[in-house]
Amino acid sequence: MSIDIACYTSISIDELRERLSVVRAKYDHLFDGPYLMFDPHIILNRQQLALIDDRVEKYNQETKLLIAEEFGLKEPKSYFFIAVNDKSFPELNTSEIADVFRQELGEGNIIVLLNGEDLI
Repeated sequence: MSIDIACYTSISIDELRERLSVVRAKYDHLFDGPYLMFDPHIILNRQQLALIDDRVEKYNQETKLLIAEEFGLKEPKSYFFIAVNDKSFPELNTSEIADVFRQELGEGNIIVLLNGEDLI
């Protein structure tokens, strides 16, 4: 079974890319094996969602916004995923990885969910 970590942020996509680049460089030993970090994506706001005609695409995009809001993130703007590649957790477990991102991106700027279900 795979373990996925979803991170929803109130940081703009461009700024998030830059900050994740710094995190990757700083913790390259983690993201070059035990964890795989995927590129960030934009979370559309309600006005942007209203412009989508395709039902499925609108549902998929809206889901990201609703998840972020459900867990209390104000003005969500972006999200990214991390996959656990080594479940023996040789250095940091998922809770410790969540703490790394809270520290690096700012406690109030991010929510971290394990398998899209539980706030960690």
